Amino acid sequence: MTLHDDDFRRQSDRTVDNLRSLYAILFALSLGLALTGTYDKVHAALIGQNFNAVSLAHHGLVTLSFLVTLSLFHYQTDRYMDVAYRGAGLLGVRPPIFLLDLVRGLLSMAPIYLMAQALGAAPFQQVGFTWYVLAAAVFLLSNTLFLSWAAVRGRPPANSVPDLIVGRIEALRVFWLLLNSACMVLLFAIYSLFRSAGEVCPARGEEGLQVGFVAAFCLVLITRDMIDISQSWPILHPAAPGSEPVAPGRLLTWLERADRRRWIRALALVLALAIVILSVQAGLWDILAVTRNCMSV
Repeated sequence: MTLHDDDFRRQSDRTVDNLRSLYAILFALSLGLALTGTYDKVHAALIGQNFNAVSLAHHGLVTLSFLVTLSLFHYQTDRYMDVAYRGAGLLGVRPPIFLLDLVRGLLSMAPIYLMAQALGAAPFQQVGFTWYVLAAAVFLLSNTLFLSWAAVRGRPPANSVPDLIVGRIEALRVFWLLLNSACMVLLFAIYSLFRSAGEVCPARGEEGLQVGFVAAFCLVLITRDMIDISQSWPILHPAAPGSEPVAPGRLLTWLERADRRRWIRALALVLALAIVILSVQAGLWDILAVTRNCMSV
C-alpha cells in the first residue's frame, strides 16, 4: 500500500467514524429521553399511590419495545456504514449515493426521537401511548421509503469489496423493505380489529381493550426486531479472523439475484402504499383529529 493509499484509507475511516459518532449522539439523546420519561412516570405513580403491577408491566413492555428498536437500529446503522464503506474506503462510491445513505440514517432517527419524546409523563397524561404508536408507524414507513432509494453501487472492479458482499447488502436492504411492509400490514390489521370492537382510541392504552392493543403493537415491534437481527446478523456481523463468515438464511440467499429483488421491492412498495391509502381513509394521518379523539376519551 502506497503512502497515498494509506492516507486515503485514514481519511475514509475518519469520515465513517464521524458519521457513526453522529448516530451515537442521536442514540444517546433518545435513550436519555426514554429513561427520563420512565423515571417521571414511576415517580408520579409512587407519589400518587396509584402504582400497580399491571400498569408496571404494561409500561415496561412499551419501554422494552422502544429500547429493542432503538438499540437494533443503532447497531445496524453502525454496522451498515462499516460493511458498505470501510472495507474499501470511499473509493469509487458515487457522492449522491453516499449522501442518500447519510440522509436516510439521519431522517430515520427522527421518528425514533419522537418515540422517545412520546414516552414522557406529560404526553402519556394527555393521550396515553397514542403519539408513541404514531411515531413508531412513521418510523416503519420512513424506513420503507428510504430503503427504496438507490443503494451503494458503482464500485469499480479494482475495489476490494467483493461483488458477493455488495449483493448480500442489496439483498438485506430488500429484506428490510419487505419486513417493514409486512409489519405495517399486520399492525394496521390489528388496529382495524380493535377499532371494529368499539375502541375510538386503541392506542391510548389505559384501560379495557386499549391495553391489549398497545401490548399487541409492542409485541409485533419486538418480534419484527428479533426476525431482523436473526437474518441480518450473518451479513452485518464480522466473522472472527481466519474463519469463514456464516452463510445468510435461505430468504436472503434467494434475494441475492437482482431480478428477484426487483419483484420483491415492487411488492413491498405496493403493500406500503396500500397501507398508506387505507390509513388516510381511516383518518389516521389527521394527527390533530386523532389527538382530539384520544384526549376526549
